[in-house]
Amino acid sequence: MLAILMVTGCASYKDISIENIAINQFNMTSLSSARVRISATLNNPTGGKLRLNEMNGILRMKDKQIAEFSLDSAIVFTPRSLSTGEGTLSLKISDMSVLFSGTIDLDASLLEQIRMDIYATVNSRGIRHKLKLQDIPAKNLLEL
Repeated sequence: MLAILMVTGCASYKDISIENIAINQFNMTSLSSARVRISATLNNPTGGKLRLNEMNGILRMKDKQIAEFSLDSAIVFTPRSLSTGEGTLSLKISDMSVLFSGTIDLDASLLEQIRMDIYATVNSRGIRHKLKLQDIPAKNLLEL
């Protein structure tokens, strides 16, 4: 009986998804790093609070990595809802030359050209679940 309850309780973990990330504040801390204040919207179908403990990833353009980021502090989301939490990302810029090469339009279509890979870990009631989003256009996830 306990095994059945555990399996049915874990079934909704596969439906956890990051719906949106809005950039609230962007501060350059040096020529190659920045702190980014974000609001993340997550779909939490589970019955318990979710903590987004880890999130890191890379930004690519034309298959060239331009930056990597990581979450500085945990973000908590309410159970059985689509909820939003705030946190801070550290961004390390590795190569911005692709932006200034003249082959990229620096307009609204820029977000269509930037691709993201995101790796995240969420915890709820002692259960750990990993999320992996790869080759996502920034336009699909980022709200500026």
